[in-house]
Amino acid sequence: MRADFHLHTKADKEFSYTGEENSFGGAYVDALKSAGIRIGVIANHNKFDMGEYKALRTRARKEGIGLLPGVELSVNDGANGVHTVIVFSDQWLEGGHDYINQFLATAFKGRVPAQYEQENGRSNHDLLTTLKDLDEFHRDFFVVFAHVEAASGLWNEIDGGRLQELSANPLVQKYCLAFQKVRTHDKPDAKCRVKVKGWWQGRYPAEVEGCDAKKLAEIGRGRKSYLKIGDFTFDAVRYALSDSTYRVAAEVPKVKHSHINSIRFEGGLLNGVRVPFSPHLSCIIGIQGSGKSSVLECLRFALTIAPGEKDKDYKNALVPYVLKSGGKVVVEATDRHGTHYEISRILNHQADVHVNGKLQSNVSIREIVLRKPLYFGQKDLSDAGRTFGTDLVEKLVGDTLKPVRQKIQASNDGLKKAAGTLLSVQDDIGVLQEAETALNTVNLKLEQFDKHGVEAKLEKQIAFNEDAAFCEEIDGIAQDWLDALNAAIDETAESLDALKVPDSKHNVDFFKKYGVKLAALKQTLAAARAVAKTVEDVQSDLRTLHDELNATKDGLKDEFAEVERQLVEALKSQGVTSIQPDDYVALKNQKTELASSIADLSKKTAKENERKDALLKVLSERNTALLEEFQLISAELDKINKAQGSLKVAPVFKGDKAAFRGQMEQAFAGSGIRKDYYQELATKYEDFGEIFRDLDNAAAITKGKSETFKDLFAKNLTALLSYQVPNSYEVTYRNKPLKSHSLGQRASAMMLFLLSQDENDVLLIDQPEDDLDSQTVYEEVVKLLRDIKAQRQFIFVTHNANFPVLGDAESVTACHTEDDVATAVSGSIDTKECQAKIVKIMEGGKEAFERRKVIYQVWNTA
Repeated sequence: MRADFHLHTKADKEFSYTGEENSFGGAYVDALKSAGIRIGVIANHNKFDMGEYKALRTRARKEGIGLLPGVELSVNDGANGVHTVIVFSDQWLEGGHDYINQFLATAFKGRVPAQYEQENGRSNHDLLTTLKDLDEFHRDFFVVFAHVEAASGLWNEIDGGRLQELSANPLVQKYCLAFQKVRTHDKPDAKCRVKVKGWWQGRYPAEVEGCDAKKLAEIGRGRKSYLKIGDFTFDAVRYALSDSTYRVAAEVPKVKHSHINSIRFEGGLLNGVRVPFSPHLSCIIGIQGSGKSSVLECLRFALTIAPGEKDKDYKNALVPYVLKSGGKVVVEATDRHGTHYEISRILNHQADVHVNGKLQSNVSIREIVLRKPLYFGQKDLSDAGRTFGTDLVEKLVGDTLKPVRQKIQASNDGLKKAAGTLLSVQDDIGVLQEAETALNTVNLKLEQFDKHGVEAKLEKQIAFNEDAAFCEEIDGIAQDWLDALNAAIDETAESLDALKVPDSKHNVDFFKKYGVKLAALKQTLAAARAVAKTVEDVQSDLRTLHDELNATKDGLKDEFAEVERQLVEALKSQGVTSIQPDDYVALKNQKTELASSIADLSKKTAKENERKDALLKVLSERNTALLEEFQLISAELDKINKAQGSLKVAPVFKGDKAAFRGQMEQAFAGSGIRKDYYQELATKYEDFGEIFRDLDNAAAITKGKSETFKDLFAKNLTALLSYQVPNSYEVTYRNKPLKSHSLGQRASAMMLFLLSQDENDVLLIDQPEDDLDSQTVYEEVVKLLRDIKAQRQFIFVTHNANFPVLGDAESVTACHTEDDVATAVSGSIDTKECQAKIVKIMEGGKEAFERRKVIYQVWNTA
């Protein structure tokens, strides 16, 4: 918010006001509000009017403006005195006392107010004596040097040697927190920023602005300065100035990264709770079992982020425990372009995304709304198990792989279809062999009949049966053709009916022509329906003719029966009683059916090599897609590895041989194949596709189980070929495998690695301090975090006070759960309430905190 450290009021003799007395307070606050000033220091020349200040402060608070009491004191230094703005804490006015004017009476001892309450009135003491006098009041204050380059300014009145001397003084270091109105950066023949920074070395204070207004119309004039603070208090302003690198700016920094604004709960343990988040650093704190991890896990759930392999079951179970049946979590977020979104997700449902209250479909939360958010649960940072590298890569680059993974899925679908088709052909080969065997048996039996001249006598009946069988086959083909045609017409009609030419603003003429052709396409449906009607009519005619043939056949039943009786008598007269005409007719019918089936199966089985080639082609296409995925991962990892020098992730294509071997053992379980054969196969072949291409040689590796291997491979063909051997990832830290380092080293390496990933706008971590010592947290993590949190959002669940306190968290949420009722209270670290919760929760309470402070001081003295 905008801050002004040099405000004058009507109480100052230099301030001109001609309005009504009772209207001044309102007019003054309106002027502050109009100028956008949210924090101001009332600093009249050598004067403090307690009544006026309190009245202005009360009115300003109602408008969300904080005013601090101050005095522009001209200390007795230099040729013309040095103007200093002394800013006082509320301690100077507590209990109705006015210690500020007591101090002024000391500073101007021997003179009456009329002699010094004006711009040129100089106090009795120089700067260092003034600071000593103020310090003896044992009340908090700080000093801002007013208009340092102008007349009566510090730089203008004090020479370089004295400035350097002042900068080394402990009282100056402690209390002098800002220079106002620095204008000259680098000028050889004048005091300037560069020179003073050299004299003050690392003690150069904040640079601030103040309008030095002498009338209402001048309030807000000149340059601006902004403070990042969370409360309208003296302590908050003082801390902001002491941390000027991060908390003081000449303009409001723009948030350019996507970020989460808040999460709220409807139903469940946290019903009605809303937790706000800063775009920078937010910390969720609480004792064990307070529900702080629940907030983060529900946030992960809403953003559709997978929990990772470590404690996966616990993390997944925590969400339904918190939300309960029908519970909903709502996340407010802002993308990189400033568009606001609302993401809502009900337990056991998919997430919905709304923009301006309107549901949006097909919105990728982790691409469009939030750019590549990262999540790490408890112990994830120190994990180094077999799947850790894969899990890490999925977190870092998983979302960018969606297009190529859709391609892989499509190839997998094609692979399953091609494998199924090949298996179908191979099944048909078995059926064909059985049919051919059956036909040979039928032919042998018919030969016995033919020896007795049965065929000639039953020729007419058999011929009619064969003709009727042919018509039956044609009826089936015609019905299949009609069904397929009608299904295609209906499906196409459904698609075309929904199509309408768009009302284009820029291509009206084009779509006029296009609409004509679209109408012509729709008209082809009528032609297709006419074809279907023709097929139906022809099919009906064929059925009629078939019925006519059957009627003729039925009319010959008596004739056929008489022929069979005569044949039986003739055979009987020859002493042959084992041959019956009915059996012969049945065998002839069976022969006809088998011949037809064999012809059909022969056509299908003739395509075995063709279908095997088709399967090999699909396998090749999938390999190409898998390689494309690997190359994308490698390119992303290359960028990530170059962003920092300590931790490296090296991918190996289809490198997880342990997983490959395990899949073999599962697929061939109970076969008696030795495990060392699986190891040899996994070493020699990249995947099951390569084994399929070289099946005979691969099976030979299993020696006496070769045929068993081939049989089981064929039975499990689809499942085996669909299996994707995972890539492996070797994670090294300082050129040694990460898993060979200690837990602390692993966690530290991972934390620093994650902080270096500027492609990820949001980082969610549950207890990042786990397995890290406090020194590492502060020296390596928190210091870096302070430098980068303006460009990314960090939301941490933590027990370590270093993160919210030394990390200067912009938002802190304290969680508490009692009797299955969970609450969460959020606020700025600048507020007393938030500070008290941090001390109680993270330091063991005020008594423990104070006791440690005393002990540390004793140790320091020793």
